[in-house]
Amino acid sequence: MGGNEVACFLLEGRGEWEDLKARLLRSFPDLLFQLVDARSGSNERFFRLITAQTLKASGDGSLLARKPEVDLLLRLARTTQISEALARVGYKRGEKRILIAAGKKWEVMRLVASGIVVGMRLRSVELSENEWLSVEEAAILSALRT
Repeated sequence: MGGNEVACFLLEGRGEWEDLKARLLRSFPDLLFQLVDARSGSNERFFRLITAQTLKASGDGSLLARKPEVDLLLRLARTTQISEALARVGYKRGEKRILIAAGKKWEVMRLVASGIVVGMRLRSVELSENEWLSVEEAAILSALRT
């Protein structure tokens, strides 16, 4: 990922996403943040590979949507339809969720060290066959657009 990093946290409890998002964006304006339903994955390596696709697409102007945050949601849901992506992997109020933070390595490391995000960091382990298939399907979305 050449200088980029991803950190994923499992968030539980009734914390308000909008408040956390505002604090994160104020403190780390150059990072990409996305909140997804916790059932969409539990492996940081899986999220790292999909997020790498979004960061690359953002760098070369080939995002699936106008915003990288939406592109990431589409890739995680393996669809080009925003409403489908929200239904499949979007965070629903009151449920467990995963915060994905991505960007320059030093900036992500600064976020992790800051302690602003109160949540358990996801483990990074070998991908399952299903996770590999999902990563491939997410990559194919870009090919379908060209």
